[in-house]
Amino acid sequence: MLRAASLIGLFALAGTGTCATRKLLLGDAERGREVFETHSCVTCHGVNGQGGRIGPDLAQMVDRGFTPYRFAALLWNHAPAMFTKLDRMGIARPELTPQQAADLFAYLFALRSFEQPGNARRGKRVFRSMNCAQCHAGNDSLGPGVAPVPTWPPLDHPFLLALRMWNHPPTSLPRASGQPAPPLPHLTAQDLADLLVYLRSVQGRRRNVTLLPGSPAQGAQLFGTKGCSSCHYGSDALEGRPTRYTLNDFAAAMWNHLRPTPLQRVPINAAEMRLLAGYLLSIQFIAERGDAGRGSLLFEKKRCVACHEHPSGQTPGRSDMAGRMTSFDMAAALWKHGPAMRETMRRKNIPWPRLDGDDMADLTAYLHGYEFKRRTLSATPAAPPPIR
Repeated sequence: MLRAASLIGLFALAGTGTCATRKLLLGDAERGREVFETHSCVTCHGVNGQGGRIGPDLAQMVDRGFTPYRFAALLWNHAPAMFTKLDRMGIARPELTPQQAADLFAYLFALRSFEQPGNARRGKRVFRSMNCAQCHAGNDSLGPGVAPVPTWPPLDHPFLLALRMWNHPPTSLPRASGQPAPPLPHLTAQDLADLLVYLRSVQGRRRNVTLLPGSPAQGAQLFGTKGCSSCHYGSDALEGRPTRYTLNDFAAAMWNHLRPTPLQRVPINAAEMRLLAGYLLSIQFIAERGDAGRGSLLFEKKRCVACHEHPSGQTPGRSDMAGRMTSFDMAAALWKHGPAMRETMRRKNIPWPRLDGDDMADLTAYLHGYEFKRRTLSATPAAPPPIR
């Protein structure tokens, strides 16, 4: 189910400019919330206004372009000040594993995914222009399964709107008037965001609820048992596409699945929708790319070579990191060894190097070393195309 990029061959990297792909661990947003709390992130940082205020609100630093290598770069650049602050506050640092780093990334990405901005006025126009009002306006039901918006359960979250849309009756369902139902409209992610804001305003009883995507491992199983994998394989597989989808993108895609022909689909409940969302969000990051040739130059320029290729052997050399260096591995290594690295660099009068996201992708590609696949795709996320 979890198909990663296969390896094509082994080859030398120096100066090749090779674009390389490495398999990543799948992050679990719910576990990531636990990491955020148990590793004292919440002491200094808030998310969406909740939590510490010493550092920046991390949810506000995440956008569609947030990637594992940008996550690792932000952590790297923040490390000296963060370690100093933790030492002064007497806060211990529990071990951070690569899997926990992946979970923390998934948590932060998911928080921002839920916040695609919408506009109630535009949502009202969408609701009317796309014929939703013919069945769902007012306060009276037009027939079984055709409920007016005020009677719906609270739409506290995109999960819940996506759930109602997937379980929507097919277009062949007759209306109470005896006329066939209008064809289902095509919706963009922005249409859906606007609709969600408008529908919440109509209901007038939104609660302050935080829901996170569920386990990607369990979501992967559901992806098979619900029949999704019977279509989404090969060239239509969703894993590792060079895009960054939000929950609204996925919800709109599920709705648009129903338009060309009424699919023989299995109903989904709220718990299952959370699991599927966890899987679909995580597999966008099943692999990461980097330019190993440029990473080799960065290894010299940023003076990493001063310690990691030192004859004393007191620090791991590149050969020790080969085959096990992704952005999540880098984050875990930084968390464990960062204070000692900072002290060694201070003694050698080496300034702490700053890295942007592309630097981190290329440097970890070089350090990873041997398991690479030639690719022509850009490392910059593209705007999402329609999901088939």
